[in-house]
Amino acid sequence: MEDEGIMLKLVIAGEGGVGKTTMVRRYVEGTYHDSILTVGAAFAAKRLIVNNSREQTGVKLQIWDFGGEKRFRFLLPKFCLGARGAMLAFDLNRFSTFLKLDQWLELIRDNTEEIPVVLIGMKADLQRAIEQKEVVNFAKTHNLKAYFETSSKDDLNVTPAFEYIAKEMLEYVQQRVNKSA
Repeated sequence: MEDEGIMLKLVIAGEGGVGKTTMVRRYVEGTYHDSILTVGAAFAAKRLIVNNSREQTGVKLQIWDFGGEKRFRFLLPKFCLGARGAMLAFDLNRFSTFLKLDQWLELIRDNTEEIPVVLIGMKADLQRAIEQKEVVNFAKTHNLKAYFETSSKDDLNVTPAFEYIAKEMLEYVQQRVNKSA
């Protein structure tokens, strides 16, 4: 599968320190490291097979991890160009990061087409500060595709979250191709 497959750009956004980079490393490298501040955006890639209803498709997932610090936000609209899906991340233990999700979602939706977006509650291995029903309500109200609670430390739901969004992204791209045909 060296040069095979469809390339799909995924953006991951959320406040600084929620664990976006740590989650990407867990998924791509299979390792856990506490990460340092992401300056602007970081990039990673991973090949995977996506199973949809009729076939298996090779995908190269291009993962763009946005720095969550306010001083880098002016860069982010350009990094959204060409994205086919997004993960919106917050820290389950810091309510303030949940309150900022509207801003991140607006940034994504203002700078992309109607791409699939999933909500990711990070650090599920720690004491939670946000009730699950509040998070599920946010996801429904904002028409997000799914909600996953993850722990990069315990490797909880990291791979399923990436596999789910990759499948949604592939379906999105295939629908667009079918509409233009």
